[in-house]
Amino acid sequence: MRAMLACLFALPVIATAAPWTFSEPVTVAGDGDHFHHLDGAGRRHVAAADGAVALVWEDDRSGAPQVYLATKPVDAADFGRIERLSDGAEAYEPAVVGLGGGRWLAAWEQDGGVVARLVTPDGLGEVVALARTGARQVTLAAGSDRIAAVWARDSAGGQLLETADITVAHDALAVAAPVVPAPTAGEHPYQGFPSAAWAADGALLIAWEDRRAGHTRIFATRRDASGAFASETQLNEHNAPKVDGHEVVGLGSGVMRVMLAADAKGGVRAIWLDKRNAASGYAVWGAASDDNGVHYGANQIVQDEHGGAVQQWHAALASGRPGFVAAWDDTREVWSDERETGDVLLSWHAGDHWSEDLLVPGASGSGYQGSPALALDAQGGLHLTWIERDDLTSPSRLRYLQGRWQPDAQ
Repeated sequence: MRAMLACLFALPVIATAAPWTFSEPVTVAGDGDHFHHLDGAGRRHVAAADGAVALVWEDDRSGAPQVYLATKPVDAADFGRIERLSDGAEAYEPAVVGLGGGRWLAAWEQDGGVVARLVTPDGLGEVVALARTGARQVTLAAGSDRIAAVWARDSAGGQLLETADITVAHDALAVAAPVVPAPTAGEHPYQGFPSAAWAADGALLIAWEDRRAGHTRIFATRRDASGAFASETQLNEHNAPKVDGHEVVGLGSGVMRVMLAADAKGGVRAIWLDKRNAASGYAVWGAASDDNGVHYGANQIVQDEHGGAVQQWHAALASGRPGFVAAWDDTREVWSDERETGDVLLSWHAGDHWSEDLLVPGASGSGYQGSPALALDAQGGLHLTWIERDDLTSPSRLRYLQGRWQPDAQ
């Protein structure tokens, strides 16, 4: 049967000239006995700033899920600083952004609320509550001189997003009050798993999963410099899924986990997982804006045709000097070598289209390689972290590699 599937569905991954040369991967955490997770809203598990890189994740080494951070200079071989950030009974789904000067801001869910903490070269700041009860799925966005946090919080009849601006003065956090709810409509609102970014014109961009209609759609909005939110926009096109070539009557394709990124020229991209081809499952789709998120164009598939026979998972997105870069994991290589796991792949936006997919050296091969997160630094370097397992049920390791930008390769 496997041989038949290989003949019918498998397409080889074509070698793609990447604009990076990749270092050997390193193990950041994991001794074979614990489980690590990279599942935060917006997938902001890695940040790069001022020649340094930071990772945040959750693992159970203490006997309960807690949040940890690792930092290192970009040119260092290993992460010399690893410490626990959370101080409660349980903690989940962290995010991190770089603030410059060797400082980082992390946020996560802890004991039913969401909190944030400043990390400096001298140590850890106090844990500051953003929302004390009924809150989860926090993400962060940092620009040149502004920081915002976005999270989901219980509301009458559903769940709504809240936003707050954060300032850092004298290595102390200050959270603007009151928090500002994102716009919504309907009798049964449900907003979740937000992603956020700062547009080049200073607007705060937010996208999220929206289930008010009883099924999931992807929406986005922007908050301008005055603090006013624009009307929300649905990003995913309403395409009914097809099975054996026939349209299935229903509410449209399943969608989940939107990611946002913006560049310095007014470009904005959103990507998400979309099951509009019901026979093959989720694929990575997206939409783009060239006016700072005011308008978005038609949906565009991100991964190439070689991944069309398998599902994609854990899509992540970053922007920087080379442009926009997407990562995810899928099992397209399973059929060709009978492995039972998956690999991490990359695609970057090359001019007016997404590149052919690249099977990442060091984040592919034997065992499970998946759940990626990525960031780009000011020099165009790529920083990738992911979860590695011997098989889908075994304990995990947190892995990292760096890609050095080679502009002549583009």
